Amino acid sequence: MDKLKKFLNSFEEDYLFRYGKRSWQVISLIFFFILSYTVIQYLWNVRPSSREEVSISKIEFDRSRIDYDFDITNDMDKSTLADYNKALKGLQGEMPSAEWKDLGDSVEHTEYDYVPYQAYNPYWDFSYTDYRRVERKYKVFEKNRDAIPNILEDIYEAKGIDSLQYSEKIKVLNLAKAMVAYASKKESTELLRDYFKSYLIYSGELTPKMVEQLAAVFKKVDRKPYLHDPYGENDDWSEFSSYLSIGQDDSLTQERFDIANNSIAKLKSKVKFKEKEQAHFVARVVLGSDLTNEDLQKATEEFFASKDYKLTEKNTGEIFGKYLSLFTEKAALADQLLAEEKAQKEMNRSQYYQDGRYAFVAIIMIAAILILFSIRQIIKSRG
Repeated sequence: MDKLKKFLNSFEEDYLFRYGKRSWQVISLIFFFILSYTVIQYLWNVRPSSREEVSISKIEFDRSRIDYDFDITNDMDKSTLADYNKALKGLQGEMPSAEWKDLGDSVEHTEYDYVPYQAYNPYWDFSYTDYRRVERKYKVFEKNRDAIPNILEDIYEAKGIDSLQYSEKIKVLNLAKAMVAYASKKESTELLRDYFKSYLIYSGELTPKMVEQLAAVFKKVDRKPYLHDPYGENDDWSEFSSYLSIGQDDSLTQERFDIANNSIAKLKSKVKFKEKEQAHFVARVVLGSDLTNEDLQKATEEFFASKDYKLTEKNTGEIFGKYLSLFTEKAALADQLLAEEKAQKEMNRSQYYQDGRYAFVAIIMIAAILILFSIRQIIKSRG
């Protein structure tokens, strides 16, 4: 027994505690802290989780989107009536000749009621029910269709905006102001009532700044949009409304506008347009493209740098549209192949990780066996 104790002490000093027992105690303490931390984290993560209480507030309903931090108090309307009146005056400044005060009047209407009564026919000597037409007059309030406040109220009602939701109303006013800026002062009421109204109700991603940027691209192609007689001669509504529709559907970035402007500049350097429809088509295709900005930049640069495509005033839209359609299809294929490759690599990593774990465990087991062999050899040599 004494020999065994002596051997074990010698083994500790020569192999296990070669650097001193204090070092191993420090290392043990470090691992103890690591173990304590992992246990605490484990207990923290096994505690039951409670689901956030779900309810839809009026603000969320009106905005048609949920509040992602489950705290609606930080989304309350901060705008006031004074802010709304200030925005309203801004719109009035763009429409000085529009009607703002005459909201409507009582109008007399006449209707006829048919009242039954008992009539007598002396010739046949019998009574019967007949009807007498009685005139009835009444008055109703009819809104003035041309009054701007009435048009705005129709928009608010269609969007589900309450009377105290000043922020949402201000958004409508600012967007209306941005659109009216390109309209004839004389025809601004008709344009707002019959044409701009649908874009204000279903604004989507459209903002005042985006309207200005779309108008800037339009001007790059031809001129500043001039709206006075929709679908009439020398009016830009039919083209400009297509630009606005793109803004409704897509959240356009500054980079996308830069790509569109650069594309138009390169196009106009290659082709001289008398009629601008083809150039407008190219601009709209670039703005509304499903490609990423990186891919779109590459596609437009390669297209306009290439000498393989003979562009004319008549065929520009067809050739560019075909090219971009093929590029979009090929980009989608490249994304699909990349996704498949990533998925395959993920599977391989998982497999190799498992194989590595098994190999590591095997090495540890073999090392343990070798250590046991060494201990046995030492015991034999000392025995």
